[in-house]
Amino acid sequence: MNGSRVLFKLYMLPYTRVVRREMDLGDICKDDVVLNVGCGSMPFTAALITDLTGAKVVAVDVDGEAVKTARHTISMLGLDDRVEILHADGAGPIGRRFNKAVLALHVEPKDIVVSRLLDDPYVKAVVIRMPRGALMASYGGDRVLSPFAKQVGHLMPTFDRSLLFTQ
Repeated sequence: MNGSRVLFKLYMLPYTRVVRREMDLGDICKDDVVLNVGCGSMPFTAALITDLTGAKVVAVDVDGEAVKTARHTISMLGLDDRVEILHADGAGPIGRRFNKAVLALHVEPKDIVVSRLLDDPYVKAVVIRMPRGALMASYGGDRVLSPFAKQVGHLMPTFDRSLLFTQ
């Protein structure tokens, strides 16, 4: 089990700088409850959010098998008390209260998910990863999004920036 933890942490390394920049962008701190939409089976972003900020995280994914694996991973990392993994669609009701959100690159439809989240008066900030130009249509980045407040750039192969949307 310890070997799995070490491998997870190694695979997580490329995302550390990205998530740190996103936490700064969204002004995310230990007092926040963060929704992580599209956590997948390896919830790197959820683990990093809580590691870097101390914030509580509610991570969701629509894939039931991915949710099972993500729950096991969070348990293996000893983060059960700080990260909750739910089987849910980020475009629908989550059933938990949160005040900030971070959306994975593959979340679609981006415009609808962002709008739905910002319709909640409790949600103050939504950070979303955007695909590189050539991958825009593949990852739904070509959908028109409302004006964003700020952005940060990244040196990742599939996404090159994160956008901040606020109320």
